[in-house]
Amino acid sequence: MAKSLSTEQQQRLQQRWKTLHAESELRSEKLKCLRADWAIEVGTAVKFQLEKQIQYEEAKLDDIDQQLNDIEAELQLPSHTKIIPDSISQGKGHQTCEVLSSTKAIEVFISYSREDEKLLKVLERYLSSSLEGIKIWHEAKTIGGQTPKVEIEKHLNSADIILLLISPNFLSDYDNKIEINLARAREQPIKATVIPVLLTKIIGWERYSFANLKLANLEPLPQKDKFITDRRVWINKNDAFYFTAQGLEKVKQDKISRNNIK
Repeated sequence: MAKSLSTEQQQRLQQRWKTLHAESELRSEKLKCLRADWAIEVGTAVKFQLEKQIQYEEAKLDDIDQQLNDIEAELQLPSHTKIIPDSISQGKGHQTCEVLSSTKAIEVFISYSREDEKLLKVLERYLSSSLEGIKIWHEAKTIGGQTPKVEIEKHLNSADIILLLISPNFLSDYDNKIEINLARAREQPIKATVIPVLLTKIIGWERYSFANLKLANLEPLPQKDKFITDRRVWINKNDAFYFTAQGLEKVKQDKISRNNIK
């Protein structure tokens, strides 16, 4: 930055960040409930109205995310976690449209291409607002002072589920990805459930392997041969994210029941 911020300017920006963050949390909860209502609604007219509301809330969240990013850039912060929201510091909770899970959070590690970061954020927000009991981590969550390779290895080793965001960008740099090479270097087979998430259409993704696992043998999300960004497949992009969240929920529940994670 060419010009340093005064203490008063920093305080105003931090307060603005907290206000936006609180609004983001409230809208995320509202969006979660709208999606739950949409999933069980059978009436065409009501379903259409719910879709419009969902699209509106998604647009508002995108705008808030951009404002948060702008504030963080001005404050020279690497991530949202550098400012503690009042709701957290004061121990306040949030109302939700369903009961929170009492089980230990399922750790989800996402491997992706930096060129796909915008889609990653949309997917992460959708999963976080649609599912309970998951904790998502990816390289972008690395904060100042941390070594990316060390953090990637730590979270890769502790992950219950590993998502691979398949796209031309992802596969073009496949052999150079840190998490891919760390997984290959393991002496023991991977215990986590590995799931290819078909992000952007590309032919031949099944030829690749993740450590000891061939992608062709894994069940992809949202559905086999159906990529999230393919408009010829999905009338509404929300459907693709919905099926992805639904599939991940099934995997999560299976993990809980088989491993008795508590």
